[in-house]
Amino acid sequence: MNAEWTSTDKMIDFSPKNVQGLAPEDQTDFDELVEVWRVKLMRNCLRKKYYSQKNTLKDLGIAIPPVLKKMEYALGWPAKAVDMLSVRSRFDGFVTPGDVDHGVNDILKENNFSVLYRQATTSELIHSCSFITVSKGGAGDPAVVISAYDAETAAALWDNRRKKIRCGMTIVDVDPKSREPTQINLYTNTAIIEMKKNRADIWEAKYKNHKQGRPLMEPMVYRPSLDRPFGKSRVSRAVMSIADSAIRTAVRTEVSSEFFTSPQKYIMGADPGLFAKNSKWEAYIGNILAVSKDEDGDKPDFGQLPQASMQPHMDYMRTLAAQFAGETGIPISSLGVIHDNPASAEAIYAAKEDLIIEAEGLNETNGTALRNIGLLVAAISGNTTIDALPDDVKKMQPRFRNPAIPSVVSQSDAIIKQVSAIPWLAESQVALEELGYTESQITRLLSDKRKYQSQKALEALIAGGIGDNDAEQ
Repeated sequence: MNAEWTSTDKMIDFSPKNVQGLAPEDQTDFDELVEVWRVKLMRNCLRKKYYSQKNTLKDLGIAIPPVLKKMEYALGWPAKAVDMLSVRSRFDGFVTPGDVDHGVNDILKENNFSVLYRQATTSELIHSCSFITVSKGGAGDPAVVISAYDAETAAALWDNRRKKIRCGMTIVDVDPKSREPTQINLYTNTAIIEMKKNRADIWEAKYKNHKQGRPLMEPMVYRPSLDRPFGKSRVSRAVMSIADSAIRTAVRTEVSSEFFTSPQKYIMGADPGLFAKNSKWEAYIGNILAVSKDEDGDKPDFGQLPQASMQPHMDYMRTLAAQFAGETGIPISSLGVIHDNPASAEAIYAAKEDLIIEAEGLNETNGTALRNIGLLVAAISGNTTIDALPDDVKKMQPRFRNPAIPSVVSQSDAIIKQVSAIPWLAESQVALEELGYTESQITRLLSDKRKYQSQKALEALIAGGIGDNDAEQ
């Protein structure tokens, strides 16, 4: 987009009816897509607020003074729920049985897809889904252009019979002043339809036909189900509710800490005129407090009210952190809750096990979407269809790094044990992948290996030639 898309609490009310040049059946699908986008927008904006730590205090009207109700307080737990899972889903390119991918991995690099995938995964976890589109590149573009959109700027209709989207739309550009869309792309089985608003505020459609037989748009969904094919948000109702309680607890803790810092004191029997020139706060913080006897010779009584304990607030925050950890699978230590005793290595791994299992499930569902994207990229770059691709290309699979993110020492030890049991595994590129080497590092290592082998072979030939000459003499 030329202008950054900023969602507001008020939905943007636009409905492009009777787009010039748009076929009636496509207009019907477009109207339905706009309605889906509008209905879901408010909830998607709300979840984005929680992730961006911009959710406001929801006061119960009991324990928080009115002056503090507008206090700004940020809580990073919803962002933790998203980021700690997305960082464990690390896409590392496509692999094929014959190591021939029609240049798909090169096209991904040209589109900086490693970064684009992380962005799409983050949006997927926030809103439940995100969308990736592919199209033929123009002059100065890669052979295939890959773009990503979140649920605030895209929508799709699901085809239950074919188990894929029937059509979809993306908001490509918005007006920087009115914040209304000015360009929208519609994706159908036969075309990408570019719809733009002209200077007369009239929408016009332009068809760019293709031969793939499916929309050039693929959803990435988190935890899909039969009743929710576009998945569920990681920022769930439970996550938002616990975050609200945690923010209230934090504000109440601030209020309590003020009273804890300056416990309330009192003086009984003192002349009020002694404090006429100074405020009560100045009297409290003064270095010397001198109070004389009254006219009867009696001394005033000094006292201090008992301080309110901070412990109940801290205990409740710990309880909320435990609930949040149970809801999201995030280790409670990652939420800022400190344990009295340091955890063992086994306990640390056990605390992360739920998150690792969640990441494996995320990789599985995202892997299906990525494979479809890879096939589309291969078909478009080869100016053919998916059905006409070679069999080895059709068997391409996405490769992910280990979501457990093991240490180099533990991973090396595991590989050594596996190679001992399966010796030929040492000659496989998979062993290098499991050791954590990146694709570029593996390429360099294999290149250095070939150079070394060539050098040794040349030395052997030279040594053999010298030995034969000596024998003839």
